[in-house]
Amino acid sequence: MERHFTAFSESLAGRVAMVEIAPLTMSEAFAQPPSGLYELIQSRRLLTDFASLQPSNTDLQQHHDYWLRGGYPEPWLKNNVRFHKLWMQNYVKTYLERDILRLFPSLQREKYQLFLQMLAQLSGTIINYSDVARTLGISPPTVREYFRIAHGTFIWRHIPPYEKNAAKRIVKHPKGYLRDSGLLHHFLHLHTQNDLLAHPQMGHSWETMVIENLIRGLNAQGILFDYYHYRTSAGAEVDLVLEGEFGLLPIEIKYKQTVSLRDLKGIHSFIEEYQCPYGIVVSNNERLGLVSEKLINVPFRYV
Repeated sequence: MERHFTAFSESLAGRVAMVEIAPLTMSEAFAQPPSGLYELIQSRRLLTDFASLQPSNTDLQQHHDYWLRGGYPEPWLKNNVRFHKLWMQNYVKTYLERDILRLFPSLQREKYQLFLQMLAQLSGTIINYSDVARTLGISPPTVREYFRIAHGTFIWRHIPPYEKNAAKRIVKHPKGYLRDSGLLHHFLHLHTQNDLLAHPQMGHSWETMVIENLIRGLNAQGILFDYYHYRTSAGAEVDLVLEGEFGLLPIEIKYKQTVSLRDLKGIHSFIEEYQCPYGIVVSNNERLGLVSEKLINVPFRYV
């Protein structure tokens, strides 16, 4: 007897959810409770309400330790410098030789490996796909595909430009960064705090470590939002622009402890142009407080 079977394809939309298990945030690495910053953002509190924020029980040396090592859990559990180096080497090797080649068998391994090394230099910068393509000797479409792979496999975070209702000429290239600062420092061969603080990439590294902690903190609270960067052709910029249930929030990130108003022209201009309720500066300053009428300094230990 001949039998006929009909195949039915069913969509899983609405029946499954994707949950990202990210590396440790700074508060998780040092077993600190979540910051109250995200609840204040979500509930659209006034700037005066930020005075209730409490800092984590961590100091600057611990911040630098977390920044240097990154947030992958295994090295934190072992807490051994040699183990950390070996784990990072094995992680990159496994990512390249097993995960990526299984997912993308036609990928040129050598070119993608060079691309990964190049990401360490590009981390925290505006990305020009044509420039990257010329350097690697491949086509711009292939470079775009490499960036999509790196973002989709949680190595790289793609940050699009904020260009909504802009009255000024906006730089429309994306930014991006290696999502784990420890992985970035592994690629750059930075193994000590002194190595890191003397390196030209230090500022970009600090900025992207803070941004990643902010994004993970919001995600952990279940807050819906999108993230962007902002830069005009005249050079005014904002490191991170958040847009979500809470409205529009620009955030500027500075490694230094003392931040002057001259350093903050870009975020002040953005607040005025887009009529934002307020903006935030994240710095190493120990004191929480107003920088100006619509701008508050939030030290990293409060994040």
